[in-house]
Order: sequence, then structure tokens, then C-alpha cells
Amino acid sequence: MSRQPSSSELQEAILKQAAANEKALTESLKEVADIKFALDQSTIVAITDQRGIINYVNDAFCRISKYTRDELLGQDHRIINSGYHSKEFIRDLWTTIASGEVWKGELRNRAKDGSIYWVDTTIVPFLNEEGKPYQYVAIRHDITQLKLDESQVRRQAELLDKSQDAILVRDMDDRTLYWNKSAERVYGWRAEEVLGKTPAEFLYRELPSAFHEAQRSVLERGEWRGELNQITKNGTELIVESRWTLVRDEQGKPVQKLIVNTDVTESKRMQAELQRAAQMSFVGELAAGLAHEIKNPLAGIQGAVDILIRRRDSNDPEREALEGIRHEVERIDGTVRALLDRARPRALSPAPVSLTELTSKAVNIARSQAIGGLARGHRVHVVFDDAEEDLILDVDAPQIEDAVLNLILNAIEAIDEDGRITITLKREQSEDNVDEAVIEVADTGRGISEENLLRIFNPFFTTRKSGTGLGLPAVRRIARAHGGRVEATSKLGEGSTFKIHLPLNGQR
Repeated sequence: MSRQPSSSELQEAILKQAAANEKALTESLKEVADIKFALDQSTIVAITDQRGIINYVNDAFCRISKYTRDELLGQDHRIINSGYHSKEFIRDLWTTIASGEVWKGELRNRAKDGSIYWVDTTIVPFLNEEGKPYQYVAIRHDITQLKLDESQVRRQAELLDKSQDAILVRDMDDRTLYWNKSAERVYGWRAEEVLGKTPAEFLYRELPSAFHEAQRSVLERGEWRGELNQITKNGTELIVESRWTLVRDEQGKPVQKLIVNTDVTESKRMQAELQRAAQMSFVGELAAGLAHEIKNPLAGIQGAVDILIRRRDSNDPEREALEGIRHEVERIDGTVRALLDRARPRALSPAPVSLTELTSKAVNIARSQAIGGLARGHRVHVVFDDAEEDLILDVDAPQIEDAVLNLILNAIEAIDEDGRITITLKREQSEDNVDEAVIEVADTGRGISEENLLRIFNPFFTTRKSGTGLGLPAVRRIARAHGGRVEATSKLGEGSTFKIHLPLNGQR
């Protein structure tokens, strides 16, 4: 039979257990105190009852809200409500925690002094035996600075999007990382279509030498500036003034390339137009000077020659020589007149005219020239493809006829052997939704090089020995005087196509 412990032994055991319990309680209290200290240092804590009445806040809550603990206890969270969140947002929060679920989100609150602060919040409901919340513990972290940084980034992004320049960022492998709204407008590509792509995939038909120069320069000097020829989504060619800057990280390692592109296509076109206008002005002044300096002496020579011819008998051998001189004088006079007509634009005298009738006159004159080409050993077939409808335009008929004839005669000169010239009339709609009449002159001649195609409208530029270089500039001037334009496409060995676009219905 086992011995029963004495009362003294029982008392000792009880004391030991009590001491152990007290130690455990002390350790637990210390652990709770340590946790509370840690929370106070890093976390904003508040406890409310099931009605939302605050019955506990830690020091961090008081610091960020700028209220004392006594001012907060017994209040609800409306005391720090900034009015930023909608009623639906607050209702959803309470519905979530009242159902016993944890709610997480960001809250914008107002401190006692009126300042705004943001907190990343987790609200945990404590449930009773019936599964109903009896209190809520809200644990928050201050994210005010993060929100300010995000707001600043958004404002900067909005400023970049409002810029008229295309702004893009590429990594060191040339993959596109950023593409602003202006880039979408300039190039036609949306950001989601180009992110991750290299410029070779969508900005160039073939990478130009200037692109490789920019790559070298930005790596060596940290920046580059120059002009690049690029294309849009629909294939339109652009000229951009491009500025590249190398972006480095905190250790100085290159990480990205910031590129700002300004579309200067139109300004380049206007600059070229001004240069051409200056050249044409010079030609006009030159022609006027020639007319004054040459025509008067020519008239005197012609008068003297006429007197000498009248004094000669019809069978006099000198008469034939004198008539030859008079012919050359008349030819020089005709050349000077032609130069004046090309260089000095005549005032428009518009009147309704049939484009078919007008073009037919030019074609008939050109056909006689083509027939003359038989004597040079080649045959040129001139075909006139009339429009389905007779297009009536309000234009200066002689000037338009002269422009069309000029294009056809140029086409005849461009055919070295047998060939074909097709003149087509049609109605089209421009990119600006303007109805246009189009006069197209296409030939199967030798074609024009890409380099020369950029220069053919410059005064005095010509690839023909007998050419003056004033015909095509005059064609362009006439078209523009009528509110139209001239387009030229060509390929060596395959021929050329010139189009005169003229607005219909008086849309000048």
C-alpha cells in the first residue's frame, strides 16, 4: 500500500506549481509587453467593440492621428474620416468584417490638424462562441510617403503624355519599356503593341547608319542628337529630331536609354518649299533681267536682218543665210519667253472646264511628239484612259493643260526604246476626306533613282542634256496654286508615275 504524501509535501508541491505558474505568467506578460512594444514601434493598432467604438489605441495611432488617447477612446473611426472614400466603400468594409471575414485595403484618413495620411490596413474580427464578432483589431502601416511618391510619378507620367514629343525608354537590349501618348499619336502604335519590341521590328524598314552611330555615341558619351528617318504603323515616312540620353543606376551602370523624338517632317517640307520658292524667285528675277538685256538687242538684230532680207533678191545666196539668222533670233526670243512663263507664275483665271476635254488637248499635242519619236528609232504608244464620269473642275485650263502636257512630254523623253504612256483620270478621296480629281501619267521608261526622286522638283535640276530643270517645278507650282499637289513614284528600269491631285467642288 503506497504512502500518502504528507500535508507538508502537498504544500511544497503546491508552492512549486504556483511558482512555476507565476513564472510562466510573468514570461507571458513580458512576451505580451514585448509584442506590444514591437507593435508600437512599427504598427498602428486600434481595437474597437462590435459597434466600432474605440476602446484601445497604441502610441503609434496617437502619433499619426495627432489625437491623445483620451480624445480617441469612446469615439468611433469617424473622428479620423477624411471623406475621401465613398459610402459604398465603407459599407463593403463593414459588411466584410461583420460577417467574420478579414478586410484588407488602403484608407485615407485625416489627422487632428487637418493633414492627410494613408494607412495600409488589416482588420481582424474576434469571434465569440456563437461565431459573432465581439471586437475588431485593426493593424495599420503608414504608407503616406509611398502614396505621395505614386502621385508624383502619376503627375510626371501625365506631363510626359501631354508632351508633343514622342518619349520612349528602351533597355540596353533595345526592348521598348515605355511609350507615351504622343508616341502613340506620332507613330500610330499603341503602347501595348510595342512594349518589349525592338525599334528594328516596327520603326524602320532597315536600320540606317545614323541609328548605329547613335548607339555608339550614347554608350561612349552618354548622349546623342541627330535626325532619323522612320516609319509609322501605316508605312508613312517620318523625319524625327532624336535626342538620346543614357540612364545609369546608383552604381553608375548603364541600365536604360531615354529617347525623345520630335516629328520635323512638316518643318523639313516647309523648309524645302521655302528654298524652292527662293530659287524660283531668283529664277524670276533672272528671267526678268534676261528679258530686258536680251529681248531689246534681239529686236534690234531682227529689225536689221529684216531690212537686209528685203534688200536681197529671192535668189540671192545671202538671203538664205539672213533668213537662218532671223530664225535663230526668233528661237532665242521664244526661249526667253518660255523661261519667263516658267519662272513667273501667271495669275489664275479659273473657270468650269471638263477635265476630259482639257486632258485630251494635251494628249493630242503629245501624240504628235510621240510620232516624231519614230524618227529617232523608237515607238511610244500614248493611251488615254478617261474617267467613268466627266469631272468638271473650276481651274485655269491653259495652266493645267500645260502641266499635263509637261508630264507627258517628260514621259516621252524617258522612254529610250519602244514604250507605253498611260494617262488616267479618276476621282479619289484624300486623307482629309476631300474629293479630288487625279490626273495620272505613267510610263514604262528608264525610271528615276531614289536619290534623284527627292530632287526632281528643284529648279534647274535635270537628268536630260536638253532639259532646263524648270518643267516639274512649274507643274508643282500650278498644282499648288489650284489647292492641289503632285506626287511622283519611280523605280529604275520599270518606269515612273506622276499624279496631279486637284480638289473638286471648289474645295480649294
